[in-house]
Order: sequence, then C-alpha cells, then structure tokens
Amino acid sequence: MTFSHDFDRWRYRAVAIEAGMPRRLPQLLPSNPLPLILLGFGLLGLALRIAAAAGDFWLDEAWSVLFARDASTVGDVLFAINHDNNHHLNTLWLRTVGWTASPFAGRALSILCGTLAIPVAGLIAARRGMAAAACAAALFALSPILVTYGSEARGYAPMLLALLVSILIVDRQIMGKPFRRGAEWFGLAALVGMLAHVSMLFGVAALVGWMAIAEARNAPRLAALRTSLLFSARALAAVAVVLLMIFAGAYASPEGLRMGSVTPFSLLAFVDAVAHMLAYTLGWPWLAGSWMLAALLIPRLVRREESLADRLPFFLLAILGLPLLVLLVQPDNSAYPRYYLLSAVGLLLLLPELLVLRPRFGTMLMTVVLVGSISADIVIIGNRRADPGPAIEAMIRQQPGGAFVLLEHGRDAAVLQTAAGRRGYPLILSETCAHADFYFVQEPPGGEGFPLAALRCGRAFQPLAGGVTKGLSGMDWQLYERVR
Repeated sequence: MTFSHDFDRWRYRAVAIEAGMPRRLPQLLPSNPLPLILLGFGLLGLALRIAAAAGDFWLDEAWSVLFARDASTVGDVLFAINHDNNHHLNTLWLRTVGWTASPFAGRALSILCGTLAIPVAGLIAARRGMAAAACAAALFALSPILVTYGSEARGYAPMLLALLVSILIVDRQIMGKPFRRGAEWFGLAALVGMLAHVSMLFGVAALVGWMAIAEARNAPRLAALRTSLLFSARALAAVAVVLLMIFAGAYASPEGLRMGSVTPFSLLAFVDAVAHMLAYTLGWPWLAGSWMLAALLIPRLVRREESLADRLPFFLLAILGLPLLVLLVQPDNSAYPRYYLLSAVGLLLLLPELLVLRPRFGTMLMTVVLVGSISADIVIIGNRRADPGPAIEAMIRQQPGGAFVLLEHGRDAAVLQTAAGRRGYPLILSETCAHADFYFVQEPPGGEGFPLAALRCGRAFQPLAGGVTKGLSGMDWQLYERVR
C-alpha cells in the first residue's frame, strides 16, 4: 500500500510538471534567444575583423590617410580633397585619430560598422524565423567580402551598415509594421551611407524601386510610385545633397575631380569583377570564374514562392539589376568587385530565405558557403593584405638612421610614407635616379612577376623583402636593396 501510494503521488507530480503547473521552477533559457544569437555571431564577426585588421595600410588606405593628414578642417574633407578615394566619413575618422596612429585605430570605424551590420542583417531575416535570423547573422559574420571591407580604413563598411538599416526600415514599411518616423530614419541612413561612400545611391535606387513595385500590388502604378517617392523623399534628397557637394567641390577646384586611376569598361574585366564578387561573397574565391555568374539567377529559383513575393523585387533589383545596369551603361572603373557590394548584400539576405523555403537545398548551400567562408577568412587574415610594413622593417634593419628609396611610380609613396611615419623612420622618396639605397616596386605591369634582380641608375639591386596579395584588397610589392 505504501509503495502504491508513493507511485501515485510521483505520477501526479510528473503529469503536473508536463502540464506546466509548477511555475516556481527556474527558467534556464530565455523565452526569446534571438538577442543571444545575434550577440554571439556579432562577437564572432568582431573577432574576425580585428584579426583581419592587422598589418600596415595598403595603397588605397594609405592615400586616404595622407588626405586626412593634409586636411586642415572638416570643410577641407568635404569640399577640398576632390578625389575618388576620399570616402568622407572614413577620412574624417582618420583625421581624428591622426596619421601616425596605428592601422588598427585607423580601421576601428570600419570594424565597428562591419560588426554592427551582423545583428541588423539578423533582424532583417528574423521575420522568417529564428533559423533564418541565425543564418543571416552567420553569413554576415563570416562572408569573406564583408570581413575584408569590414576591417580596412575605407568607407565601404559604414556604407553597408547604413544600407542594411535602410533595408530594415523599408522592409518594415512594406510589411505593414513601420517604424515610427521611418521616412526620417531612412533619410538619415541614406545621408550617412552617401557620406560613407557614394555607391549608397545604388542601394537607395533599389529600395525606392522595391517599394514602388510592392505598393503597385494594391494600388494603381502612378499612385504606388507617388507613395514610394513621398516616403523616400528625404533619402533621395540626401543622395542629391551629397552629389551636389562633391560636384561643387570639383567645380571650384582647378584640378576638378581627381581619380586615382581610370579603367575603361571592358566586358572581360566586368565578368571577372562580378565573378570575384560572387566568389568572395559565397566563400569560394579559389573557384572564381565566369561560371559563377549563374549565382545571379538564384532569385529566379524562388520567383513563384508566394511567401517571398514581398521581398523578391528587392532581390532582383539588388542581385541581378545592378550588374545588368553596369553592363548597359558601361561606366569606367567598374572592373572592381567592390562596385557590386549591393549585389553581395542581396545575395547574403536571400540565402536564409532559401533555407526556409527549400530546407534541403538551403541547408546544403549554407554548409558549403560557411565552410568555404571560414577557409577563405583564414587565408585573408594570414595574408594581411600583403602587409607593406615589412618593407620598412627591412630598411630599419639595414639602415637604422634613414634611407633614400627609389620608386617605380610616385603613387607608391603613400604606402611607405604611412608605414614609416608611424615608426618615426626618416625616408626620402623619389622617382628620379640619385643615391638610392633601396628600390620599391608595386604590381609590375602586365601581371608579370618581379625580377630576381633590377638594374636602375647604373646600379644593381637585389631582392630584400616582398609581399603577394591573396584577397580582394592589397597590392603585390617588392623591395630591392642596392648591391654595394
């Protein structure tokens, strides 16, 4: 009788627990784990970006540092530099930290913005469920193209953060759960994005088009366009103001708008740039080739999915629309993967949708992308953008008191100036023959390798140090020492 009584009492307690009656039990897990998930992937992304930020500034970063050094006022940054490598927010940041500050300090703004972009991407995907949010955060934390641009002193990371915030705002507006003062926040995000990098205008155009198409589902086309333009008026005004500021500064300058280099449009270069963008977005840069352009058609796989109808226009405009526009207009300087960052963002936001809509295919694709991304990130971190710092270290070892360096091209001076400046090492840089102690070359023309020896100014030079880039950023370089 005692055993039976105890068993019945135990069974009652088990049923009560199963029914959720004992509310005094401690809650070990949060009811909404999304914040912890986003925090976890944010910390992972932060660690990767800090690791990828090692090494001295490469060429484009170094020129930004010198522009910041020579700008006396904020007005100079906004109106007087007039160079396509002047990404305004980045230059202002570099001016704040000082040109002799460590490269990590110079890259801190990009590291911060690149890290904050991770939870924002997760929030965009969250309305498809927890799994989609986690996948989006993982992709934005690990994707090699975002690790690269999220860890260098340029304007792409702040621009991408502003773009993702804009996507979140417009997405909420379209789904009928708008943010309070959403139009004003969209305008502010567009302004920040444009000041970070003018490629933000591609994102604004895609978002305005997305909203117009979404509105046209329930209203006449003209009314839908009017609604979209009214909501986007401040964002469009921000784009116009920044463009006018740039053009006004260029018009007032005797030199006009200066360009670091101008590369005419080439179909082969265009295909190569888009293919590399896709390869570094999806984590397999070793397989970059024209065949990867097939990834641009991924939105077509879900075109009949009713649950994706509200977001499909954005994916088409961002992923496929931008490359098609470039192919149609054929602008100069479009042969760089960074030109197509909007497409990269669209693709990374679409993959979590595939996980929900096509679980088997989505899981397989996510696994391939994440494994490839981790492998590529390890290479990028180890390569350090072909860190030019060892060139100065080698000179210091050979001639501690300073050196005269012969340059193949005057544009290469910025890399050595910034690396030597933060070490307090005196250099004299020149393109003319003189009593050169060292000879510095970046990226030999024609893609040829560096020679084993060089003859300049009637003197022989032998290799002393060098670096080879393995990633989207950086330049190959070689330092030669005069044979004595």
